[in-house]
Amino acid sequence: MITEIAVLTATADRAEDLAQAITAGITHVRENPGCLSAQVLRGVEQPDRFVVAIAWASLEAHVDGFRGSPAFARWIGSIKPFLAASETQHYSPC
Repeated sequence: MITEIAVLTATADRAEDLAQAITAGITHVRENPGCLSAQVLRGVEQPDRFVVAIAWASLEAHVDGFRGSPAFARWIGSIKPFLAASETQHYSPC
C-alpha cells in the first residue's frame, strides 16, 4: 500500500469552487478498484489550500491503473478550472 498526498491550491477567489469540485470529483477517484480510501482536508490558516490523501493498493494501481483511466480524466477535468497549483508525492508506511 502507498499513500498519495496531493496539495492543491485554488486560483484567486475560487477556493469555494475548488472545494465543491474536489468534494464532488473525489467519487471518480473512489471508483477505481485500486483506491482503498480517499480523504479531503481543507487548510484552516490557508483555506485556499487542500490536501487530498489517497491510499492505493500499490504505486502501479495509482500510476498505471488510475492515471490512464477515464475516471482520472473526469477527476482532473472537474478540478482543473479552479486549480492554481498542485504538488503530488507518494509515501509508504515506515
